[in-house]
Amino acid sequence: MIIDFKNVTISRNGILALADVSFTFDAEKMPSVAILGANGAGKSTLLEAIPGLRLLSGGEVTVNGLTVEKRNLTAIRKQVGLIFQNSDDQLFSQTVREDVAFGPMNLGLDAEEVESRTTDALERMGVTTLAARNVASLSGGEKRRVALAGILAMRPAVVLMDEPTSMLDPRGCRELAEYLNTLDQMKIIATHDLHFARQTCPISLILRDGRIHTVGNTEEILRDTEMLCECGLM
Repeated sequence: MIIDFKNVTISRNGILALADVSFTFDAEKMPSVAILGANGAGKSTLLEAIPGLRLLSGGEVTVNGLTVEKRNLTAIRKQVGLIFQNSDDQLFSQTVREDVAFGPMNLGLDAEEVESRTTDALERMGVTTLAARNVASLSGGEKRRVALAGILAMRPAVVLMDEPTSMLDPRGCRELAEYLNTLDQMKIIATHDLHFARQTCPISLILRDGRIHTVGNTEEILRDTEMLCECGLM
């Protein structure tokens, strides 16, 4: 899986969110990458550009050679799964099982394959016991895991996560990190949680004011406290 940004510029509500960003995410070289930055740095915008949720003002994004544009979005979204910052924006069926099954059903799979994928995703995320529960009754951590199960049931090549630790307690953060580290898929995780980045991503990219400021080994980046302060991360 290769996701390529070439001179990408995006404006949101008249404000420049990404400015001439060029970067290649290569699953073989960087299977798990943290996108770090202060609020407003452009992290969410970068993630949303990959499945075509943001209109580009300039430049190009490609996913495995497919340009992110209207005619390719169906094919691209089969390969890319996005977990939104607020899980309530993603969970809308009545029960957990129905929610996890929704994605595979919309891929046009037969009933047997939908059931197989749903069961497998519930097991992988450790939420099988929640299958009959009403989604509205779940805790924040449970919602995160169910949202991820719904994405995994679609079997994408890459999982994008936007501020996955928001509203999680320390135990929930730790458990989520452990789950993510078991996944085979490429992961791109937008976060300002430096400890979580250290737990899950060997490589980090820092955005500042919509531009790439630094890319490198996460441990080395997190030791540079002066630079972290400069970028609003400490």
